[in-house]
Amino acid sequence: MKRWIWAALAAIPVGAGAIWWALPDTTNVAVITAINPDGTVQWVDGEFRRAEENNTMVHELPGEPRVSRLADDVVIRTPFGCGEPQGLTLTWNGLGALECTRAEFLAKGDTPYAPRLTFNGDGEITEIQGRYHP
Repeated sequence: MKRWIWAALAAIPVGAGAIWWALPDTTNVAVITAINPDGTVQWVDGEFRRAEENNTMVHELPGEPRVSRLADDVVIRTPFGCGEPQGLTLTWNGLGALECTRAEFLAKGDTPYAPRLTFNGDGEITEIQGRYHP
């Protein structure tokens, strides 16, 4: 009986590690510093800090800027869309819900506010979800 318990306890971290390994890599708060016509995005990690206006503000964390290519099947969502404003639409966790095409995103003049970036195994961006900030 005791051996079965030890085997079960040993299997828990192994199972948790396999689940963690299978999950996509995500940067929860990024600051996009450049969107290039070739489909590359330059960004740095960010964090939310308290602010007098609007409660919080995103700040860049120290470190080298990173460059990632947009995956061919990238999904881009913003609070207002990328073309004509469609009204504010958010997911349950406050991220943008209106999809943009890759072409609309690359042509857009401004960058999404504090987006969450998701990456595939090759380091390409597979999802960008901007946040609403008044």
